[in-house]
Amino acid sequence: MPALRQFTVVDPNERINIALKLSTRTSIEQYRLFYTAAYGHGVERGELVEEVLRAFFENDADFQRFIKKMTPADKANVDKSLGVTRQTGGIGETLIDDA
Repeated sequence: MPALRQFTVVDPNERINIALKLSTRTSIEQYRLFYTAAYGHGVERGELVEEVLRAFFENDADFQRFIKKMTPADKANVDKSLGVTRQTGGIGETLIDDA
């Protein structure tokens, strides 16, 4: 069974351009076949890469500790880089696309 659990994409996305080595692109295509064999349906490359990154970040304990210690200024810098505004109140925080 894949380490990557079956997923559904519900988060808004934005296209970014990145360069990947042939070996990495090969692994992505191989994992797409593996995912299809395991779950009985295919997955788009972008969705797969997104989910692999999400799972990696989620399982990196040091990164999770770093996120919990981020200051409001750190969060503001991230938001500025992404072009979003953080709306507080209610349950948790909501990010609003400034575009």
